[in-house]
Amino acid sequence: MIKQVRDNYAAPVIEKEIRDYWDSKDAYHKTKEARENGERFYFVDGPPYTSGHVHMGTALNKTIKDILIRYWRMNGY
Repeated sequence: MIKQVRDNYAAPVIEKEIRDYWDSKDAYHKTKEARENGERFYFVDGPPYTSGHVHMGTALNKTIKDILIRYWRMNGY
């Protein structure tokens, strides 16, 4: 699956290749089945931009939340 980086990077093409690969392996359902009886992890996120305009703090906050969710997901939750 790992390939040389292309000189003419075309994100939509590469994303389609990856999505097709995941679909061919039924990755989503296999992952859900593998975690079916695992411990649950809940993350409650509030409404976006309650203070008004989007700013750098908002972007940082969303990034940190994304990292935490991915961390717990990769650890079997």
